[in-house]
Amino acid sequence: MSGYVGPVGGAPGQAAGGPATGGSAARPPRWGRQTSIVQPRQPAYWLFLILAGIGALVFLIEAAAMSTLTTAFALSWALMAVYAVPVAFVIYRLDLFEREPKSMLAGAIIWGGVIATSLAIIANEAWLSVIGKVTSPDFATQWGAAIVGPGVEETLKLMGVAILFLIASDEFDGVMDGFVYGAMIGLGFTVVEDVSYFFTAAAALPGAVNQAGPVIDTFLLRVGAGGLYGHVLFTGLTGIGFAYLVTQRTVALPKRLAAAALCIAAGVAGHAIWNSPLTDFVLDTPSGADPSVLQWILWGGLKGLPFLMLLGVLVVLATRSEEAGFRTIVAGEPDAMVVTDHEMSALGSLWSRRSARATAGRLYGRMAARLVGQLQAAQIEYALVRSRSDSLADPALDAQRLKIRWIRSQLAGTPYMPTVLLPQPSVAPTPSAAGGAPLQVAGPTVVPARPQATPAPPIHLVPRGGMAAWPTPDGSRLPAVVLPERLQLVVEARSGAWAEVRAANGWRGWVDGRLLADRR
Repeated sequence: MSGYVGPVGGAPGQAAGGPATGGSAARPPRWGRQTSIVQPRQPAYWLFLILAGIGALVFLIEAAAMSTLTTAFALSWALMAVYAVPVAFVIYRLDLFEREPKSMLAGAIIWGGVIATSLAIIANEAWLSVIGKVTSPDFATQWGAAIVGPGVEETLKLMGVAILFLIASDEFDGVMDGFVYGAMIGLGFTVVEDVSYFFTAAAALPGAVNQAGPVIDTFLLRVGAGGLYGHVLFTGLTGIGFAYLVTQRTVALPKRLAAAALCIAAGVAGHAIWNSPLTDFVLDTPSGADPSVLQWILWGGLKGLPFLMLLGVLVVLATRSEEAGFRTIVAGEPDAMVVTDHEMSALGSLWSRRSARATAGRLYGRMAARLVGQLQAAQIEYALVRSRSDSLADPALDAQRLKIRWIRSQLAGTPYMPTVLLPQPSVAPTPSAAGGAPLQVAGPTVVPARPQATPAPPIHLVPRGGMAAWPTPDGSRLPAVVLPERLQLVVEARSGAWAEVRAANGWRGWVDGRLLADRR
C-alpha cells in the first residue's frame, strides 16, 4: 500500500507521504542495538574461550565415562531436555521488552554447563578434603556440601555474569538482564550436574542391570521435588544483584553496593540452605519406609519457597523498570495508532498480554486473538526500532508504523470487533484551497456510530485486494488502515472523489469512493 495514490481535493495525483516529525525525546538505553558474544577486541572474550576449552576437555572426559552405560546416558540427557527446554523458554519470555541476543544466551548456558561445572568439580573436591581434615569426616559428609557448594559454585557462576558483562556491556542496560543471564547460567549448571547425578545413581547398582530405574528415581527427586529451587533460582538472584550494581548508575554507589550484596547473599544463602540437612526431619517416617510424595514436596518448599518468592518480587520490579523504559521510548510518537494507553498497560506482564489475547479470542474468535498477539509483537518491535533511531522520520519507523496499521486493519475486518481495539484520531476538518488540510491528532477516541437514516442507506463493499483508508480526506498523509476485501461499509458523506465511510463496528474513515463496489 505504500505506493497507493489517494484522492486529493477530489482527484488523484499526490503520493502518500510520511507522518509529521518532532524533536527527539530523552532516550533510554538503546534496546535495538544488539551485540554478539563474538568480540575479539575484548580480553574477556578470549578468557571465555580458554576456560570453555578447558571445561570442554573435562566435560568430554566425564561424558566418555558415562557412555559406558548407554541407556542411562541417553535417558539422562532426554529427561533433562524435557526439563531444560521449557525453563529456558520461560526465562527468555520473562524478558518482556528487550530480548537478549541468542549468542549471549548460548554463552551463558555454556559457561554454566561447561565452564562452571568443570571448575567446580576440582574446587569442591579440594575444599571438601580440607574440611574433612580440619573437622571430621562425619561433619564433612553432613555439612560439607552446605559449606563448600554455595561459596564455590555461586562464585564461579557469578563470574560468568561478570565475564558476559565485560564482553558486551551494552547488553546490560537493566536489572532484568542480570536475571536472564544468571538464570541461563544456572540452567546450564543444573543440566550437567543433574546428568552426572543420574549416571552416578545408575552406575552404583551391581552390574547396572536396570539403568533406567535409578535415573528416573533421581530425576523425580532432584527435578520433581526441587526443580523450582535449584541453580536457576540461586544465580538468578546473584545476577540481579550484579546487574543492579552495574546498571543503576543514577543510584549512589553505597546503595548499589548494599543492594547488590543483599541479592548475592540471598543467592548464596538459598544454596546453602538447600544443601544443608536442616529440613531433613520432614522426610522421617515412623516405620523407616520411603518418604511420600507430599513429604518431598514439603521438604523442597520449606527449603526453597521463600527464596523463590523473593526472586519473583525482584523480577516483577525489574519488569516494571523495563516497562517505564518502554513508555519513555514511545513518548512523543506522533502517530496515535502505534500504541494506546490501554495496550501499553496490557504489555506490562506475560499474564496481561495473554489475558488480552484470550479476551479477544473468547469474544471475537481465534483470528482476533492471533492478531492481538501480532499487534503486541509489532509494538515491541517498534520500540526496539525507535530506540536505535535518531529521527522520528526514520524509514524503518515508518515501515513499523505501517505494519501496526496493517494489523489494525485486519482487526477492523474481524466480525464484531469493538472500536476500543481501533483507536481513531479525534479530528475536525478545516477547509483549504487544496480541498483539505492535514488535521491535528488530539488522541485516540471511540467515535459513536451516527443514527441510520430511514430507509437504510445502501451497503458498499471493499473491492478485491483491499483498499487504503485515511482519517481525513488528505492523500498526502499515510493511510490509517488497510481495509480487507468485502468489508461492508456505509457511505456517510462525499467530497469529490473522497467518501467518508462507516463500518458496522462504528469505525469511520475516508476512502477513494470510486473504488467501492455495490453489494451483490
